[in-house]
Amino acid sequence: MADAIRRFRLVRVEDVSGVSGTGVVAEGVLFSDEWAAIHWLGREPMNEPTTVVWHNKGHQGIVKVHGHNGSTRIEWLDIANPIPAADYGSAWTELRGYVAQAADDGGMIAPELLLDYLDELKRRALAPGRDWIAKLIQKPGEEAS
Repeated sequence: MADAIRRFRLVRVEDVSGVSGTGVVAEGVLFSDEWAAIHWLGREPMNEPTTVVWHNKGHQGIVKVHGHNGSTRIEWLDIANPIPAADYGSAWTELRGYVAQAADDGGMIAPELLLDYLDELKRRALAPGRDWIAKLIQKPGEEAS
């Protein structure tokens, strides 16, 4: 069971059926018990707004029936836990300290060492977002890597 209701839109790149057109063709909601409702927008070429409720399989059922092998995708409007920001402030502070220490020691920093260090700082700065994505795509019962 999901924690909250999530809104979405169906965005169609190619109208395989010739009925709904392209672009945003429907709006929907995924309820916390995995039921879903779709409201097909009343615009060309369909001109008939309709609402459909999916009693099981939630958004997976919608994608299976209306996805047309990737021609239509779900665009989520609500993200329960926003992506955490990268920690560039700490990386910048640490880099300044690293360069200041090298200058105080009267030495130079070899370019390859600096590049390796910058890669490591970038990896650490982006870790919160990377961890968030790993949890988002983690399957139930699976350990995060």
